[in-house]
Amino acid sequence: MEASLAICILAALLATGTCLQCEVCSAAGNSCTGSMQTCAIGQDSCAFLLTDVTIAGVKTQSFLKGCIASSKCKVGPISMNFGYGMATRTSFACCVGEACRTTTVTVPPADTKPNGRRCRGCYALNADHCNEQTIECTGAETQCIDAAGAVTISGSQMQTIMKGCASESICADIKAGSSTFSGTSADLTTAKCTVASGVVGVAPGPAGILLPALAGLLLLKLLS
Repeated sequence: MEASLAICILAALLATGTCLQCEVCSAAGNSCTGSMQTCAIGQDSCAFLLTDVTIAGVKTQSFLKGCIASSKCKVGPISMNFGYGMATRTSFACCVGEACRTTTVTVPPADTKPNGRRCRGCYALNADHCNEQTIECTGAETQCIDAAGAVTISGSQMQTIMKGCASESICADIKAGSSTFSGTSADLTTAKCTVASGVVGVAPGPAGILLPALAGLLLLKLLS
């Protein structure tokens, strides 16, 4: 206990604010409960993430809670379409302290209107390649995303490949490398976006947003 208090005091001296504690959990559905955990330095908000996943016309949801930097809280809803009848949409809500008791998060209705852009899309788990097809982007999906790597959830590791259309909100914060959110870790060997027209997209930024979106999808795969 004394060691934890000392660490918290040191963190308070090194960073703005005090040690924040957030509930950390993940589950299928639109809610979850878990233990309170102390956030790392720089993570000054608690995040609630709700992901809608549609596969072959069937929609399911996953919910995650964890620590996050408040700078991520300004990111709008994330939309991704991988073709073969599979698409995901993720929304964020951030809070601190008692406000987290009443914070809610909703995913806005899907914008299914084609926007004239196209990407190569496919997805695969535990495989080193996937069969690409050209897919029509919709709504705010103006980027082509290409992500691959190992994701570990509850001790189970899976190789993942995902390519398709994505909203710029995720592409502004994408980078290969390792990161962790709500007990889920990822080591992405590929994580990049290009503008759907084929022109090189946004420059790499800090990692953090791609993982929760993928984690929500992979969690559903494990629980289904």
